[in-house]
Amino acid sequence: MYKTLSSSVNWAQGLPEGGTTTLVCGDIEADGGVLVPHFVQSGLQEASENNVVLVSLTQTMSHYMHIMRKMGVNLAKQRGFQFVNALTLKNVDYSDLPAATRPHFTVTEWSGFFRWLCDSQPPGCTLIIDGLCSLLDQGFGCDFVSGIVDTCQRIIEDKAIKSNGAARLVIMLFLDDFTEPLVRSLIRRSHYFFNFEGLSSGSSTEVAGQLTVVPGHLYCHIQAQSSGKFKPVLLHYRVSDTTVEFFSPGQSRMVL
Repeated sequence: MYKTLSSSVNWAQGLPEGGTTTLVCGDIEADGGVLVPHFVQSGLQEASENNVVLVSLTQTMSHYMHIMRKMGVNLAKQRGFQFVNALTLKNVDYSDLPAATRPHFTVTEWSGFFRWLCDSQPPGCTLIIDGLCSLLDQGFGCDFVSGIVDTCQRIIEDKAIKSNGAARLVIMLFLDDFTEPLVRSLIRRSHYFFNFEGLSSGSSTEVAGQLTVVPGHLYCHIQAQSSGKFKPVLLHYRVSDTTVEFFSPGQSRMVL
């Protein structure tokens, strides 16, 4: 799954280069979150000693377990998977939840999360932040959110050096008029920008929307280590219960 998409952006193992930041945006018509399973699964397959850290500001652990189970991945049995709850930003008693659905860490203040990420996670680490724009809804400003991203980038860049390129940052965002200033700011801090959009003609059972992939402003920093020259990509896609299919406009679908 997702192999054709990965080859379109020259990601040999389904993951971007070490030390990079990938920005994934969607809107009310096209949810960029369909790529979360791809990054989780690819990160878990990279190496047994590496971790995937999923920080969610929108969903619980049970939500991601349900999605990944449809793809044949049992997150409860993945020792390299770490779920971070940033939904409430306060201490919550999870003792009544089954052990498999409890978060490995709860964000009550971000400095504590940064220490945990630095000290408790191995150098090989794929960090995924899902729903970062939710902080704007909670009243935090763009500068505060950008500061979180800057700190995560510094930590991931350091881990990438220590792990020979096995660490990267992926950020999932909702794009609308309210969040656009933040998204524009983060594009200048990213190496790859994925943008999911609905079609002007509307969605159908055959095509849910389109994905545009372009280099972020920092891509020039990694051109030398990229496996091939990266060109902007435009794909249509379709979401089914267990797969996401991407295909060139006007061509037959290919399961990725």
